[in-house]
Amino acid sequence: MIAQTHAVILAGGSGTRFWPLSRASRPKQFLDVLGTKKSLLQSTVERVSLLLPPERIWLSAYRMHQALVESQLGDFPPHRCLYEPLQRNTAPSILWATEVIARQYPDAILWIMPADHFIPDVEAFVQLVRSVLETCDFSEAIYTIGIRPRYPHTGYGYIQFIPKPTLCKPVKTFTEKPSKELAELFIQSGDFLWNSGIFIAHVSVLRRSFSQHAPEIYELFADIDVSDPEAVLKAFQQVPAISFDYAVMEKYTPVAVVEGNFRWWDLGGWNALYEVSAHDPNGNSLFTKAFLGSVKNCLLVSSEPKKVIVVDGLSDYLVVDTPDALLILPRAQEQTLREWVQRLRTEGGSEYV
Repeated sequence: MIAQTHAVILAGGSGTRFWPLSRASRPKQFLDVLGTKKSLLQSTVERVSLLLPPERIWLSAYRMHQALVESQLGDFPPHRCLYEPLQRNTAPSILWATEVIARQYPDAILWIMPADHFIPDVEAFVQLVRSVLETCDFSEAIYTIGIRPRYPHTGYGYIQFIPKPTLCKPVKTFTEKPSKELAELFIQSGDFLWNSGIFIAHVSVLRRSFSQHAPEIYELFADIDVSDPEAVLKAFQQVPAISFDYAVMEKYTPVAVVEGNFRWWDLGGWNALYEVSAHDPNGNSLFTKAFLGSVKNCLLVSSEPKKVIVVDGLSDYLVVDTPDALLILPRAQEQTLREWVQRLRTEGGSEYV
């Protein structure tokens, strides 16, 4: 099945939870937040290229970011870049990509993934995908990859599976962002995995899943010329903004999950970066030159390499410095960052977002 497989990298998100480093004009997937000299998007393309040739890798991105894509992926063929005219979440993105690819390659299997994941165990990840493609039956099921939870994370979705001695296990339930108490119960039960947002399915199965469970989306794309910019714009203007999980995955059957025993993080925000980064003896993660007093469990980031940051008396804070904005926020309140960005946008600070 590997010879039939095409990868679709979803890079259309706004990435506001990495503000002020990320902006609407330069969201997180185009940033080198890990200090690797590569953006998250570039790292994702590099991972996929270990399994698939360039001619079977596709990119879904927002039209506004075309120049960024071209600057970071200079040799990426333009005809495999699907630039969305409007941001409408992952369900419309996936369906448009499915229609474009299916009409050229009706027997294609799509390996769909976000562009903002951090997977240091690259070889283990690629080998698992290879095993799925070589082992699983793609006539009916949609497959997803789940990650064994390391702790009761409340920002991830959870997948409950039916234990079976097989690589691909039937999915029983989906739960989105549970409370800490519920997440602890999930981990204790042993039959829950983190939802990675990585999907593998035949194009015919994806079409059927949309037709059955999201007809209001499917019908907008089913009969149009998906290479016609005007037709695509009209479809995106009418389509609801909804994720693939909500629109399809939580309703469709059969769905199966494959457990990934590799290190994985969805870099959804600053706390995720803090988690994956090295720490000093006081639990601080530093992405800048800093002089610290009584500082514990903080993340300090600056986009100005020549600037020094002096901090004293902070514990469990995010400090992010850019030329025109400074963020100082308790790590426990990271979820309010989206609200602060919206407030800036509506109260006259739109030049900062």
